[in-house]
Amino acid sequence: MSFVLVDGKQIYYEEYGAKEKQTLVYLHGGPGESCLTYTYQAKILGEKFHVISFDQYGVFRSDAIPEEQRAGVMYHVNLIEQMRIALGIGNWIPLGHSFGGMLALVYAHTYPDSIDAVIYDCPMWSALHTSRAIAEATLPYFEKNGMTEQTALCKEILQSNISPKDAFEKAMLIDMNDGVNEYCHVIKPGDYHKYINEHIPEPHVTDDCWGKFISFTQKLRDENDFYENYLPFIEKIIQPQMLMVGEYDMTCGKYEQAYFREHSPNGRFEMLKGCAHLTWFEQPEKYTQLITDFILS
Repeated sequence: MSFVLVDGKQIYYEEYGAKEKQTLVYLHGGPGESCLTYTYQAKILGEKFHVISFDQYGVFRSDAIPEEQRAGVMYHVNLIEQMRIALGIGNWIPLGHSFGGMLALVYAHTYPDSIDAVIYDCPMWSALHTSRAIAEATLPYFEKNGMTEQTALCKEILQSNISPKDAFEKAMLIDMNDGVNEYCHVIKPGDYHKYINEHIPEPHVTDDCWGKFISFTQKLRDENDFYENYLPFIEKIIQPQMLMVGEYDMTCGKYEQAYFREHSPNGRFEMLKGCAHLTWFEQPEKYTQLITDFILS
């Protein structure tokens, strides 16, 4: 396993492809998911580009975050920049999935001279709008099936006066049962587990690695910058931007999609038909081709 020392912290990373090629840095979602499940896709992209994929600080194989340390969005964004410097990389292209899309956007806005472009894959740019997108997607199912408590919960999230933090906390209480997942076209766990078993190598880590995401996620939710609306950053980024969204994705909803299409000064929008949230798993060839075409163009 490879590690890089960033601000005194051991960060696990994977590297694919020739260093002289354009560098992509994959920012995983979750929050706290790790880059493990992206390993196969990173290798494929590594056939055309130089790819860096890593476990964010506090996640899985990287160092745990001490209990007394605060670690919000900007903390992780600054670490990404320090990691770029530590690896000796010039400019790169952030590729952020889900929560990683938030990191990608804030990073591109904060360090514009360090990027050549930026790619968002089903991103979470706003805790409030993502919470509403989830509520909008699941509400019809709950109403149809007479689930009054869940119906009321979704309607509370959709109220105009709700705070981002309250909306997000309520969204985490939505019952994503098998019926809801099928209604919302979420991939079946069995199919995903099969993919993992066939394509992802055994990480051979100690048991404590698996539980780190709990502390990581809680520390994010303890910071105000996790609940900021970062959508206005989109119009301030002059480098090329691409938004990829699954047709049934519940993280980047219609509001965020429309905002990007209207406000991105140099943006490209791609809808992956038949996909939900894991575009790189559901349509890997289309996913790879979109990224390749975007970068080479």
